[in-house]
Amino acid sequence: MTTQKDDLEKPIPKAFSQFQFLKDTFLCSLVAFGGPEAHLGVFLDRLVQKKKYLSEKALLEWMALCSFLPGPTSTQVITAIGLEKGGRSLAILTLLVWAMPALCLMTLIALIPALIDKNSFVSITSFLAPMAAGFVGWAAWVLGRKVVINPLSFGLWGFGLAIALLSTTPWTIPLAFCVGAGLSIFLSPKANQLKSSLPGQFSVPWGIFFLFITLLCVGIISSFFTENSLLVTFERFYRYGYLVFGGGQVVVPIMQGELVNTNALLTQDEFLAGFGLVQALPGPMFSFAAYAGGLCEQQNGINHQLLSAMIAGWAIFIPGTLLLFLVHPFWGKLKTLPWAHRGLRGINAVASGLVSGVFIGILFSVNWLGLDVVVLLVSLGLLISRKLPAPLIVLIVGLIYWVFI
Repeated sequence: MTTQKDDLEKPIPKAFSQFQFLKDTFLCSLVAFGGPEAHLGVFLDRLVQKKKYLSEKALLEWMALCSFLPGPTSTQVITAIGLEKGGRSLAILTLLVWAMPALCLMTLIALIPALIDKNSFVSITSFLAPMAAGFVGWAAWVLGRKVVINPLSFGLWGFGLAIALLSTTPWTIPLAFCVGAGLSIFLSPKANQLKSSLPGQFSVPWGIFFLFITLLCVGIISSFFTENSLLVTFERFYRYGYLVFGGGQVVVPIMQGELVNTNALLTQDEFLAGFGLVQALPGPMFSFAAYAGGLCEQQNGINHQLLSAMIAGWAIFIPGTLLLFLVHPFWGKLKTLPWAHRGLRGINAVASGLVSGVFIGILFSVNWLGLDVVVLLVSLGLLISRKLPAPLIVLIVGLIYWVFI
């Protein structure tokens, strides 16, 4: 009889098509509404359970690692899956395919500000919040029942849940993972294995490190010694990419402080309209950079706007991707150690609790109406049935909502 733990760690079939993986990544990008936790539900549905590119355990491990890194967490997670399956070339293609739809949409919106009608847009897309809650709830259930297997993992799950509900800063999430890993290492059986030696030597990807530093220095130097607004845009958004922990919900307020309050490159209404739109669209919230970068150049003509949107949109993703490439060789070896394996079990339990806490937070933060509850329940029901792909679920739920509003 297969146990839950065995099911969590069962081997993944070796057959793999890069083209099919990129196609699945693109389909994920079209239905990944909400933040990283909702995106995790989409990855779990398509990449893990339907396509079996990796296990639930591996997905949680990548989520844990990427939560320690600055940058967009869900983007780094899906890029990491591509990195693991096909190296850096596939990882870069994965990033392009995942981020491109949202970046194109936000660029288009920046170029045609007259089309932005925040009130009407929010009205017709208001079903997305309860639907995304359905994805988060489903992910919380699937991950929780696989990870919580003993009293220690249950306690760590509860710790992660409390952090998600009570935390007011993104720094608490990496700290929670550290606490979970430490408690799991020292409280799990076979603590004598803590003295295990490192397997072999680590190969530091110095080229990646120097590229990261070079781009950082070029951006800073150019911003001081040139008045070229496009170079300033690159420095500004590249800096956002390596300084921000916590993903899009954290980087957007930082952009507001610099672009609206300090430099007046956007008006408050323009900024808030874009913020409302990016939360209602699928894909990474860092795609907001394309919108902001485009509007920063609205006084210099549409050509400058287009270039600025492209530069800002991709510059913000570069640091997190390079940092992922930098730590990947260490991560691959560290997680094979006995003590690291126990630590990862604790991290997985905390991560599962975080997802559950986010789901509870959504339940209490949304102003639920009768139709919103129907959308949530229908979304959960369709996900649990395992009979329909996520894009079709979005279409069905949207049609139901629009028929009755």
